[in-house]
Amino acid sequence: MSQIQRCKNEFIKREGENKYSGTKREFQSSSNEKVMGPGYTYQIDATVADIYLLSESIKGNIIGRPVVYAVIDVFSRMVVGIYVGLEGPSWIGVMMALDNVVQDKVEFCADYGIDISEEEWPHSYLPMKIVADRGEFEGYNVHNLINNLHVQILNTPPYRGDLKGIVERKFLTVNTKIKETTPGAVIKDFKERGDKP
Repeated sequence: MSQIQRCKNEFIKREGENKYSGTKREFQSSSNEKVMGPGYTYQIDATVADIYLLSESIKGNIIGRPVVYAVIDVFSRMVVGIYVGLEGPSWIGVMMALDNVVQDKVEFCADYGIDISEEEWPHSYLPMKIVADRGEFEGYNVHNLINNLHVQILNTPPYRGDLKGIVERKFLTVNTKIKETTPGAVIKDFKERGDKP
């Protein structure tokens, strides 16, 4: 047995297979592998934003933390769809994010008082493949997406956020900017996913 294999086995015994797969395993490919071009593969994920929101109607009333969905084109790294809501991660949130993918972005931004040109955020279309992390992309609802719109769904295994690292990195970047500039930002403790409370 090689030194590398012994180190791997020792780490797995100490920390577990999930931690090894998520943080220590060797790279065997990249996100761009087998991506033909823009619009071929999108990565989608949801996260609870690291900020508390206040009610507009009842001053000082905290209404919770928003759930942010992001859809990113793997080839270009462009955000092609987004949805922010207060309901937990759900199929409705996924559908709203995918609806935003095909929505005219000039009109979308105009709804929020932002003027952009078509070149700044081009109109997008549904891809050939969507990489997701199971959650909302399992069960009966996803079969309609596959059968009616002919989109292939590639679900990652549990604890393998690295397999959709582009969208995961975008969340980290956005949350970092929020923490630096916005009151109400959440400063998390240093526990990792899967740690005991």
